[in-house]
Order: sequence, then structure tokens, then C-alpha cells
Amino acid sequence: MITLPELVNFPDFLVERTRYEAAIERNWTLRDKCKVWWKNDVQDGGSWWEGRVSGVKPKSSDFPDSPWEKYIIQYKNDGSGHSHSPWELHDVGNLWVSWKHPHINIGTRNELLSKLENLQEISHRNQDRYGVLMLDKVAEKSDFVNRFPVQFSIEVIKTRLENNYYRTLEAVRHDATVMIENARSYFSKSSEMTKKICRLADWIEQTFSSL
Repeated sequence: MITLPELVNFPDFLVERTRYEAAIERNWTLRDKCKVWWKNDVQDGGSWWEGRVSGVKPKSSDFPDSPWEKYIIQYKNDGSGHSHSPWELHDVGNLWVSWKHPHINIGTRNELLSKLENLQEISHRNQDRYGVLMLDKVAEKSDFVNRFPVQFSIEVIKTRLENNYYRTLEAVRHDATVMIENARSYFSKSSEMTKKICRLADWIEQTFSSL
């Protein structure tokens, strides 16, 4: 029999950052109407319960500034109060607007996608002047995968943009910078590829400066 160690230093759950920030900013007050999603105990799914904020106080005097279960909610046809954290509360009739996932401006995203697609296209005609095609190719090789934790390439960054993965333009630039650093390290013994990666780095700098 194997005895597994008790996981005491790991969180029981995570709250998505934008949801947490929106919930804190909402600043619920007494008598505010709200809805809370209650999950079924015996099967999948659940239902919304509507109620009002009947009290606001810290759950523990040891942590007076903690938002954890600081709101007391009294539901319809239920005389008792239930403690909830702010990220569990939703505005009545406006459940998800506050937690709309942030993303790069659509116009900026589309412009950057167009530039990346054009870069890939011209790379087929100019003997891969920027090393884009070679980088896309080696990013799938085992030695590259084992060497770098995240295998960034133009194709990977483009896919992330298409899926609205990035919240800020700076995050895209960060991934592009890591891509260049990885490429320079991987191709350090190839003078030809080193020159191409330098051109790619210049292209990235000019592209982001123009956005």
C-alpha cells in the first residue's frame, strides 16, 4: 500500500484574475441584489439562487482585509444567512459582463496577424531571409523541445493571436523576444542562421514600434 503525502502547501482552488479584480471592484453593499450559482451535490450542473446582501464583515478578525466569505447572503424563502466571497456573487440580469476576458484591441490584433502572415508568405519567396520557416521547423524537433520550456515560433505566436490568448500587446512582444533569444542560442554555431535571426529581431522591433 502506498501512502501519499498530504498536500498542505497547495491551494484548494484558483480564481481567474480578471474575475477576482472585477468582483473586488464591484464593492457589494447592504441590500444589493445578487445571484449565486449552486452546484448540485449528486450530479452535474446546478442552479442560480437569488438573494440580497444582508451583511458585510470579515470572516476572521485575524484577517480584517480579506475578501474571503465577507458577504452574508440571504436567499429568498430562506431565513438563514450564507457566507460568500465576492467572486461568487453575480449581478441579477447581468451575470457575465463584469468578467469579460480582456484581450488585445481587435484592430491591432488583426493588423499584427496580417503582418505575420505576410512574413510567412514572403519567406517562401526570398529564401527564408528571416529564418522564419527554419524556426517553425526546428521548433518541433526533440532537441529543441527538450532544450527550451516553451517552443515559440512565428506560427505559435500567430495561433495564440488567432485564439485571443494575449491580453496585451506587451505579452505578444515578450513571446517574440523569448523566441529570438531561443533561436539565437539554438543557431549560435550557424553564421547564416544567426544573420537571419538578427534580421527577424529587427523586423519584430520595427513591427511593434509601428503598432
